[in-house]
Amino acid sequence: MPFSNGESHLFQFNENAFDFNVQFEQIFFSVLPSLFFIILSLWRIFHQSRKPAVVHAPVFQMLKAIAIAIYVGLELGLLVLVATGSFRTTGVFIAASILKLVSASIMVVLSIIDHSRSPRPSLLLSVYLSVTMLLDAAEARTLFLSADGKPEVIYSSLFCATVALKVLILLLEAKQKTSWVHWDEKEHSPEETSGLFSIGVFFWLNEMFMLGYRKVLSVDDLYPLDKALDSKALHDKFSGEMNYSKLKGDKFGLVKVLTRALAGPLLIPIFPRLALLGFTLCQPLFMERLLDYLSQPTLDPSIGYGFIGATFFIYSGMAISTAIYWYFCDRLRTMTRSVLVTEIYLQATKARIGVSDDSAALTLMSTDMERIKYGMRSLHEIWASLLQASFAAWMLYIRLGVVFVAPIGIIVAGFISLAILTKYTGDSQREWMAAVQERVGLTATVISSMKNLKISGLSAAISSTVQKLRVDELAASVKFRKIFICAALLGFFAQLIGPPVTFALLRNTLDVSTMFTSLAFLTLLTYPLAHIFEGVPNLITTLACLGRIQSFLECETREDFRRILGDTRQEPEKFSSGITDPSKSAMKITDGSFGWRAGEFVLRNVHVDIPKAALTIVVGPVGSGKSTFCKALLGEIPFASGNVVSHRRASHIGFCEQAAFLSNGSVKDNIVGFSTFDEKRYSEVIDATSLGIDIATFPNGDQTNIGSDGITLSGGQKQRLSLARALYLQSDMLVLDDVFSGLDADTEARVFRQVFAPGGLIRRRGTTAILCTHSVKHLLDADHVIVLGNGTIAEQGSYADLMTECGYVRGLDLGSSSSSDVATEECGLTSDEIIWTPTLLNSTVVPSVQGPDNDMSRQVGDKTVYKHYVKSMGLHIAGFALLFGALWGFFTNFPTIWLTYWTNDVHSRHPKHPHSYYAGIYGLLQVSALLSLLLLAITLWVFGIKRAGANLHREALQTLIRAPLRFFTKTDTGIITNLFSQDLNLIDTELPEAALNILFSIFQSLGQMAVMLTSSLYLAIAYPFLGAILYIVGKFYLRTSRQLRLLDLETKSPLYTHFLDTVKGITTLRAFGFVSNDIAKNIRLINTSQRPAYLLQMIQEWLNLVLGMVVMVIAVILVVLSIQFHTQSAFAGASLYSLITLGENLAGIVLYYTRLETSIGAIARLKKFNESVAPEDKEREDLIPSEQWPHTGAVQIVDASAAYDADEETPSLALRDINLKIESGEKVAICGRTGSGKSSLVALLLKLLDPLASETQQILIDGVPSSRINRAALRQRLIAVPQEAVFLPAGTTFQANLDPYDASTAEECKSVLIAIGLWTFVEERGGLNAGMTAGTFSAGQRQLFSVGRALLRRRIRASRLNGASDQGILLLDEVSSSVDRETEIIIQEIIESEFAKYTVIAVSHRLDMIMDFDRVIVMDKGEIVEMGNPVELTAKEASRFGGLVQAGNRKTNERP
Repeated sequence: MPFSNGESHLFQFNENAFDFNVQFEQIFFSVLPSLFFIILSLWRIFHQSRKPAVVHAPVFQMLKAIAIAIYVGLELGLLVLVATGSFRTTGVFIAASILKLVSASIMVVLSIIDHSRSPRPSLLLSVYLSVTMLLDAAEARTLFLSADGKPEVIYSSLFCATVALKVLILLLEAKQKTSWVHWDEKEHSPEETSGLFSIGVFFWLNEMFMLGYRKVLSVDDLYPLDKALDSKALHDKFSGEMNYSKLKGDKFGLVKVLTRALAGPLLIPIFPRLALLGFTLCQPLFMERLLDYLSQPTLDPSIGYGFIGATFFIYSGMAISTAIYWYFCDRLRTMTRSVLVTEIYLQATKARIGVSDDSAALTLMSTDMERIKYGMRSLHEIWASLLQASFAAWMLYIRLGVVFVAPIGIIVAGFISLAILTKYTGDSQREWMAAVQERVGLTATVISSMKNLKISGLSAAISSTVQKLRVDELAASVKFRKIFICAALLGFFAQLIGPPVTFALLRNTLDVSTMFTSLAFLTLLTYPLAHIFEGVPNLITTLACLGRIQSFLECETREDFRRILGDTRQEPEKFSSGITDPSKSAMKITDGSFGWRAGEFVLRNVHVDIPKAALTIVVGPVGSGKSTFCKALLGEIPFASGNVVSHRRASHIGFCEQAAFLSNGSVKDNIVGFSTFDEKRYSEVIDATSLGIDIATFPNGDQTNIGSDGITLSGGQKQRLSLARALYLQSDMLVLDDVFSGLDADTEARVFRQVFAPGGLIRRRGTTAILCTHSVKHLLDADHVIVLGNGTIAEQGSYADLMTECGYVRGLDLGSSSSSDVATEECGLTSDEIIWTPTLLNSTVVPSVQGPDNDMSRQVGDKTVYKHYVKSMGLHIAGFALLFGALWGFFTNFPTIWLTYWTNDVHSRHPKHPHSYYAGIYGLLQVSALLSLLLLAITLWVFGIKRAGANLHREALQTLIRAPLRFFTKTDTGIITNLFSQDLNLIDTELPEAALNILFSIFQSLGQMAVMLTSSLYLAIAYPFLGAILYIVGKFYLRTSRQLRLLDLETKSPLYTHFLDTVKGITTLRAFGFVSNDIAKNIRLINTSQRPAYLLQMIQEWLNLVLGMVVMVIAVILVVLSIQFHTQSAFAGASLYSLITLGENLAGIVLYYTRLETSIGAIARLKKFNESVAPEDKEREDLIPSEQWPHTGAVQIVDASAAYDADEETPSLALRDINLKIESGEKVAICGRTGSGKSSLVALLLKLLDPLASETQQILIDGVPSSRINRAALRQRLIAVPQEAVFLPAGTTFQANLDPYDASTAEECKSVLIAIGLWTFVEERGGLNAGMTAGTFSAGQRQLFSVGRALLRRRIRASRLNGASDQGILLLDEVSSSVDRETEIIIQEIIESEFAKYTVIAVSHRLDMIMDFDRVIVMDKGEIVEMGNPVELTAKEASRFGGLVQAGNRKTNERP
């Protein structure tokens, strides 16, 4: 046949030669690919030409150019042969030759551009050459078959030469250019230099696999993240599409923005998914032809070889297209996480303080983000499944006629049911996430406040509350899971019930080919519906989580209401009253009103002019608005009116929060922050804040890690470290909120003199300082004094001026000598105790950064965790799961064998049973399979999750509550929080899903392999080899995947810790101008956390590819054996049908086993946490005193020394040789400089600090050795008030916070609030049952509330004494540090009246409060250095306590 005779139809097919005609191939194999390539290559050339050259390899570039030039010459020769009319052609033939010549010419330019400007081989060229090479091979065959004369043979031969040259060009273009790329290889992933083939089969992962197999991986061993996945670049693109004004009111606004920003990565997976769809649909068509072939009496070997080749092509095509498809899907999911986590963090830095919930944002970043990533797996599966089902329905109609409506009807009914279910999915998901958020929020509060909870004796009550929230959370999750199970069963209902209904309605006799082909199409029709019914709820969950993120992004952001003088001059009529002389004024407030709620102003009618380069001190009673005033100067108040005008734009303001904000890092890191290190300035602020003495006692000097929230430091050390950071900042303005609240009188006087007094640090620098404080004695040194009262400015001016008025300041009667006049020598300290030697900077030991534990279990796993999981779930639940899994495997595979009996019987001369008999039993088997699956899902996803989740959480929570204090000083809160958020999320979601799917896949695969043996028993020979391959692949894969999963979780901990630190200290960070630095740090942490997560996804797709190839081998062996031994077509059909889903099930075995291994790592971590964190309880602590204990309150300490690091070889003693006897009812005060061991002594009594082992050491409470008393019981029997008040999460009622044990009535709570003076405040905010947050109170009110909690406990205890003496022990740790004089008097009166018979041990630096005590103990460096009556010691010369009194600028006779 000539190339063209002008008569052939375009779609005419040569069935004898199994070939298309030339015209068809010219259009679809040449014209269309060339047109696509020309268009795409022109865009690519334009795009790449603007990029810089990154590759320099001129010789290799020339070699490729020469090869392509030769190819151009050959194409030109082909065009000349066509154009000269050597043989008969058509216009399409000529057009194809011209387009191929143009494509070849463009190839030269594209190759040169891509060679130098792209680090990877040209993907466009590789795709074009690969596709057209296959198409040209088919076209060459057609040309030779069609050639009639010599010119046509010459053309065909020359055409074959172009195909061969294409192969050479493809090999050259596919070569990686790694050795020629101009960049640092350590900063780039090998993926960035990988070509089409390396990406398609994941060759670029080989080095990572070998590394993971040989050693324990650390983050540094992992490939860097592909630059295309960089969080900053992705978020910049997202920001370009984001319009916050349009976001509100649009339910899917965030989804639309993400779609626009990630349009390219979103669309790319469509093409490999279409390819996968095509290969999948080829399976039943291939099966139909093969069964027809096997049904023939004799087989043509040549056709058999064709079937073998088709088997290889179809199944290998499915494996490769699947791998490429999921490769692009995983990249899309990774990009989405990078964008959203960055956006959540950015929003958190912009949010108004007091508006957003910290735990909510953390949940969005962790749990919600995992849900989104999981749900996005269904994004392309849903539309592809619908296409597959549509094609399968059409094929069924062709083969079965109108009966195909039966499965369609079942499907439609399923979709209607699914639509009904989806109405409840979003609500149940939100309810579940809200429960997770509440529990994680409370857990984070518990972790960060553990020391104060233990001191308060609230740990048991909080533990019960957290466990109850966990149980409620699991109950909420079960509601969602029930909906999910129903949705999944709807998919399987169509898959299992559709075939028996269809065959039952099909009354005519079915032959083998029709039955198994129809069954295959029924599977292709119903099987994807399982993906749809499972995927739709997941997708709805994704949308619900995106909706939650959108709601967070829509939260009110902070608006800085301050104006700059330069801005006000542009609008003089608006700010005329706010313009000030910049040489004299730093900031001016005119008619300002500030509040935290709309219409409720804390401060009103504020008119203030802050003098420049001067010290302004703000004073006022508790709750007068001092902290609000500080926040107003920073522009942080949510609701404000009036004008706040600054003379210049202050991008950096040194700010100290009332509760010091410190990050988990070294002392030096906290002081320097993101500022440039200046050794002179650093030493200067260390000296000014008297931190040198403290640093000298730290084990690693200024490189000592202070722990989360500075847990290793005393309250005073925290405040001075915060002050040092503010002073180190290059700024001319400081806003300091009660920085002296935790300092003893001596240290306070010294710091004030060195920083604020004339000649102090800020005076020398000319810094403007605004100091809010309760230490009114410093007013004499102020340049300007502001007194707050009754919600406004009560008075202001210089101290001298205010002393002439009958106001607050004059009423203080401070005298005329400033506090700075008290010399340091008068405090009884020598100069060498004060001066810090900067050489500590060079002599400290930098602690090593802890990498992953060099534990082989990270590679090979710990099998005992399975036993632990089964025990936590219950042996009977695990047993039922195995039973129902086995029944599922039997009932889903035996029906296939039953069909062979059916077809064999109906084809026999004398059928044994009627059609209804076979159809009925077939339907019964399928219904039994559905019930087995339902019972399996209920067993694991309802009962298993509830029991395992509650038990595992209870064990971990008990470990946390019973952990010693030193654990919290050494462990980052982010790591612990990750255990209770990320790991528990894995236990609730991935682990049970993996467990169910592994049982599902194992039993179904075993059944399918048994079915395939019916085709040929010889196939059993291959099973051991295939099993060995799967074992080796799994073992090789698992060593790396397990470690990557661990690293994935571990690298998320710093991300979460940084986020928690940011939201906790956002006011400080914004004032310091550090937000941009923290954003950059957050992006680095995101990129680091993405490295193991992304690689884990990639190696999972590598595994899918390998398993796909294993299935291809099984398929080829099966077809070869079927053809070789001429297998009975019925059993061959059963085997081939089983093969349709065997690949997915085999992949499921390894894939879900690896997911089980990696997700069960969460249980391994919890198990290790439970085993490695030794409880603080000792063996002999078995004594639980009665509720009336202690009866007298006597305390005796003999030869006690203690250290927080008692387990170390050389512990740093916090207490040294303590000998102390306190009589019943005695009032004892403990004082000393910050860090002297005062709080450690209280911790010793409460057994937060254990004494060192000693023969003479003894601690007796009420005559009972404390070493015998149960710790939890001891803390409940003693009443203690910590330095920092603790509260339940936001939204908890006032009554629940006051009485966490719920042991009192509302009237009793009200009575207590009246006693402490807070009832009116609480009543104005809704009463006892109204919700509250810690921010509802000022710092002083929080402390009062904490005292009220202690008072309520005493009253409850007294009511249960049944007439016994109301005696006990009250421990107070700096309870008056954040209160004014009036509040201090209230606390004193409560102690004197309510705790009159109690033994009171009070740590205090407010000496006024302790002058009426029976005895005072002075401590220094962990030792008792002085003891006696406070009045007597004050009068005694050279007394340390007397020196403290003088430093505090107080005299005994000044006490009211």
